[in-house]
Amino acid sequence: MQLEEDLAWRLDELRRLRNELLGARRPDEWPVPAMRAILVMQYAHLEGYARQAFTLYVTAINSRNMHSHELKPHLFASACTPEFDALRLPSPDNESEDGKLMRRAKKQVEFVERIRALHLSTVTIDPDSAVSMEMNFGSDVLRRTLFRLGIPEGEVGRGYFTSIEFVRNIRNEIAHGSRKERIPPGLFQAHQRKCEQFMQDLARLVTTAIAREYFRVPLQRTG
Repeated sequence: MQLEEDLAWRLDELRRLRNELLGARRPDEWPVPAMRAILVMQYAHLEGYARQAFTLYVTAINSRNMHSHELKPHLFASACTPEFDALRLPSPDNESEDGKLMRRAKKQVEFVERIRALHLSTVTIDPDSAVSMEMNFGSDVLRRTLFRLGIPEGEVGRGYFTSIEFVRNIRNEIAHGSRKERIPPGLFQAHQRKCEQFMQDLARLVTTAIAREYFRVPLQRTG
């Protein structure tokens, strides 16, 4: 329900924007600035909705109070992201070589102690770390997010990766001032439909992933 409501207002806003900017004009009369504005807004909603959907998935996992041995390693690794980040933090530039060696050794011991503690307690995944869109949501970020959350990449249609990449690239080109020419209306409409369908399918994917517990280590069959 939460995802459906979030998706509904996003799609409604995009449709209102298209109606305002394109109106009843024929596709060959669509103003270039209007198409650019719509694509930028479409990217914003695409990224925002993906973050919302995957954050809901992480919240559902955290609510189960599971231990590391119950979760797929992908999820436990996601829970350890702050520890990984702390381990690779650079040493101060003015530190002596002996000091750097000692600091590195201490950080490694602290890392092991923290991992042991996480292994014994219930796992909590930080959504901001696990679901970071890097302000540049594209096929690479989507693949990484699916992997981090233990969701099979094959659950997402191949065509969606192409459409997401198109919208991201166009958005970046517009932001950097390198995209000023007209976008073919057919291409514009095709990727618009594909991205909206992706958001709808993402809601079903996350709902299915929670219901089927994609995050859980499969039970080993005996006999």
